[in-house]
Amino acid sequence: MELTVLGYWAPYPRAGEACSGYLVRSEGARVLLDCGHAVFSILQKYQDFRELDAVIISHFHPDHYVDLYALRHAIRGAMFQGRRKHPLRLLIPTEPAPLFDYWSDTQEFCTEAIAGEIVVGDLRISFSPTVHSMPGYSMVVEDSRGRRLVYTGDTDYIEERLSLAEGAELLVAEASIKDQDREYARKAQHLTGREAGRWAAVCGVQKLLVTHLWPEYEIQAIVDEVRQEYSGEMYLAQEGLTITV
Repeated sequence: MELTVLGYWAPYPRAGEACSGYLVRSEGARVLLDCGHAVFSILQKYQDFRELDAVIISHFHPDHYVDLYALRHAIRGAMFQGRRKHPLRLLIPTEPAPLFDYWSDTQEFCTEAIAGEIVVGDLRISFSPTVHSMPGYSMVVEDSRGRRLVYTGDTDYIEERLSLAEGAELLVAEASIKDQDREYARKAQHLTGREAGRWAAVCGVQKLLVTHLWPEYEIQAIVDEVRQEYSGEMYLAQEGLTITV
């Protein structure tokens, strides 16, 4: 299993880049985790969208889902031309209800509510609710060899929930806020760089991918914070970065 970063900025991208989007590929599956601003454009550099098996949206903040509108039109065109036979599987939160209803009514997607555990090809994916200003989910993606990728989504730092990533091969952790601004992080319900590092250290993960970065920060400052807590193998998100899990 491997993960390719498509976008990583929040809540808007720097010029020519994208917000949250991660392509997970294994021998038997191609899954897109989140589809924020400009992700569909970047996706096409790395993957034929017609061959996607599923899209999973962690929550309905625009920087995580808004390019579903572009993907919808692309799937419609592919089906019209006979280049894709079936609607694309889409997993989304049930709240806000109007958005769930909208996507459930589309012909281009086969929409399911996120709940429990699903199987996509040779991947088993489970979900855990986050603590955030919008209902959302963290995800655990496990391949046929039992190797695990954990994606935090957007979430507050809650010690009781850290065990989700215990012993994972890869933790994909948001690091939206500098630790000096952690009072704001609590209000916005996001992780600081230091908290992302602490999560990785506490759970003993093999690799940490630091992502969901605010464009106005000096990013090295976030990296330095992470390193105060985590000394293992760390990657800073950038477009096209591919990590083998």
